[in-house]
Amino acid sequence: MEYRTLGRTGLRVSLAGLGTGGPSRLGQSAGVPAAESHRVVRTALDLGINFFDTSPAYRGSEELLGAALDGVPRERYVVSTKFPSGREGNLKADPEDLMRTLEESLRLLRTDCVDVLEYHAVSPAIYRTVVERFHPVALRAQEQGKVRFLGITETVSDDPTHAMLQVAIPEGLFDVVMIKYGILNQTAADTALPLAKEHNVGVQIMASVRTSLRNPEEAVKTINRFIDEGLLDAPRPSLDDPLGLGAAGKPTPSLTRAAYQFAADHEAVSSVLIGTGNADHLRANVADLLGERLSQAQFDHLRGVYGGLAWNA
Repeated sequence: MEYRTLGRTGLRVSLAGLGTGGPSRLGQSAGVPAAESHRVVRTALDLGINFFDTSPAYRGSEELLGAALDGVPRERYVVSTKFPSGREGNLKADPEDLMRTLEESLRLLRTDCVDVLEYHAVSPAIYRTVVERFHPVALRAQEQGKVRFLGITETVSDDPTHAMLQVAIPEGLFDVVMIKYGILNQTAADTALPLAKEHNVGVQIMASVRTSLRNPEEAVKTINRFIDEGLLDAPRPSLDDPLGLGAAGKPTPSLTRAAYQFAADHEAVSSVLIGTGNADHLRANVADLLGERLSQAQFDHLRGVYGGLAWNA
């Protein structure tokens, strides 16, 4: 496993992180038994993964993760959870909701301190209100030793240009951010990622594969849609090489290898989250991330062909 420093936290985290949200939610969406979810977490530890990301918003993920990590020495892992403050028009009103939510997270995770607490899915429209309403309570939780570092995550669906993070990162309130970045949305490389590097903020990457690059059929459908809508000037994709990487060098990598390695290639990135409820799938994805590196020509191809997209899913 490769390890990187999570910005100014100084924490050394695995390049592959285990995410417990996304479509899988540690297997909950597929209805797998809790024992299988626990096996995924234990497999992650065996693979050298020490960074685990969760949230109260991911149904029972905190409880599953806490049970799976029970008995594991606390210094062996870094855990990040979140405070879901609500959405525009339905924002939580009581600042103490943050403390109550955090204390429940600590109970479910079976720990007395989380390494990172992030405001969850904050859109540009509510950013200022979230900070003014809840940040004093978050700082109090930090002073009480319930939280080591503070962070914030952007929304995937309605902020594809990372407008919130362009405001939040320079303000210096956050040690860690979660960013949507990948082949089909590279805009963070021009905005949020350079800011994170400049301010020494740790970066978690989410959704580098989600709902677009999970399999060739899905990728071909998505890319054809971009071409049909005039968003992409590229040859029609093929099932055997949807991203056209074969023309940029051999061998042609798998979709997931291309997606995960592209997301990890930026120097500001600390960890790329992998979401799954299947231990074999986790092993395969980690192997893709850490496997034979794409050639420079293949990276250049992905940036040249797909760099203008801002896909929000």
